[in-house]
Amino acid sequence: MTETIIILPSSQIDFQKWDLCVQQDPNGLIYSTSDYLSAVAENWHGIIINDYEAVMPIPWKKKFGIRYGYAPAFIQQLGVSGSCSKEVLSKVILTLSSFLSYGDFRFNFSNIDILDITPVTYGTNLLLPLSPEYKTIFSKYKPDVMANIRKSKNEDLVYITDFNLLGIDLYQELYGDRTPKITRQHYSDFKRLCNFFQQKNQCITRIVTDTKGEILASAILLKDNTRLYNLLNATTIQGKAKNANYFLLDTIFKEFAGKLEWFDFEGSDLPGVKEFYEKFGAVNQPYFHYHLNQLPKLLRLIKH
Repeated sequence: MTETIIILPSSQIDFQKWDLCVQQDPNGLIYSTSDYLSAVAENWHGIIINDYEAVMPIPWKKKFGIRYGYAPAFIQQLGVSGSCSKEVLSKVILTLSSFLSYGDFRFNFSNIDILDITPVTYGTNLLLPLSPEYKTIFSKYKPDVMANIRKSKNEDLVYITDFNLLGIDLYQELYGDRTPKITRQHYSDFKRLCNFFQQKNQCITRIVTDTKGEILASAILLKDNTRLYNLLNATTIQGKAKNANYFLLDTIFKEFAGKLEWFDFEGSDLPGVKEFYEKFGAVNQPYFHYHLNQLPKLLRLIKH
C-alpha cells in the first residue's frame, strides 16, 4: 500500500480527526492535541498520513527568511502519533526535511524505530506508575524519601485542591531566571491553556501551605486518559526546610493512585532533578532528539 503523506497549515487541519488520532493512540500524548499546540506554538503545520491514520505536528518560526523547527515552551516531546511503521516514519522524516532546512525535533518515546533511521540523542523522561494501590507506590520510595515525608507530617502542612494558578506565578518568581527563554508571553499563553483545560477537568492544581496560608510548594498538572503531567512544580526556601514538596508529591500520588496509569515527571536531564525523581521509584522512558541542519554551508558553520 502506498501511503499518502501531506503537510497542511494548522488552519486547514481537521482538528476533530487530528485529535481522535492522538486520543486513540495508546501512546498518544497531550502535547500533540490541537488545543495544546494552538495555545503554545507560534505557528504550526501538521504532517498527515492517509486519512489521519497518523499525524505529526511541526511547530516553526522564521528568521532571516528561513523557516525552522523549534520546541515550544511547555512541550516536552511530539513526533508521530497513530499507526506508523518504520517505513512510514522514514517517509515522515524525509517529508519533514523537505519542509524545513533546520530544526530540533523531539520524537516521542513510541517512535523508537527512529533509532534505525537517523542519528538521534536521548532525552530523559521519568515516570511513576500510578496504577498500583498507594501502599505499593510508597513501598518503592527510597528510605530518605520516606523519612522526609514522615518529617513533613510534623509541620502542620495544608494540602489545597481548589483550582487556582498561583503555582504558575510562584514558579516564574522562583525559577524564571533559570529559564530566560521562557518569556512572560509564554507564561501568559500557558495560563490560558490551563484555564481551557480546567473547563474540561484536565488541569489539576495542588498547593501546600503552612497554617498561616503561606504557599510552600505547588504543582500545576495536566491530565489525559492515562497520565498526570507535572508541568510546573515549585518549592520555596521555607518549603524546602519543611519538606513541603515531598509532602505535596506523596499526597498527589495517594490521591490519584489507581485512577491513572502514570505520573509523568516531565524529565529531567538535570542530574539533581533526575536523582530527586528517581528516589520516588520513577523509571526512565526516553524520547528522541533529532537535529536537522540543511542550511547553506556558511550558515551551517554558524548554526550547528
